[in-house]
Amino acid sequence: MTRLANEVRLACQLVSHKVRFESGAPLPPHQLSVLFKLRRGSMTPGELAEEEQVTAPSMTKTLATLESQDLVARSGDPGDGRRRIISITPTGEAALRDAASVRDSFMEAKLATLSDEERATLAEAARILRRVLE
Repeated sequence: MTRLANEVRLACQLVSHKVRFESGAPLPPHQLSVLFKLRRGSMTPGELAEEEQVTAPSMTKTLATLESQDLVARSGDPGDGRRRIISITPTGEAALRDAASVRDSFMEAKLATLSDEERATLAEAARILRRVLE
């Protein structure tokens, strides 16, 4: 069981790495990660830094870059004027759709090299992995 757990973990890590870093997505992985988190709902810069496990200055730089591209917007917190709330913009949503499309195309090209039987096996494995991890 330990060997299978290790093999599955390593395969998932490899897929994740290849899709994130080699797919040619239009934004760097760390920026996409922030946008994906904001898709769930607005957050403060501190909450985002904590979620991303980065320092506040690092998150400030990432948010400034995203804001300069109109991918996120800052607004005041109605309950505390000192706090800033970060939200994804419609342009940010479109960037996420574009990134997903590029990443899916990358995987489709990789899967096209497999036989029909291998693709069917992989589809079943994906269903099983989802069930195990949800």
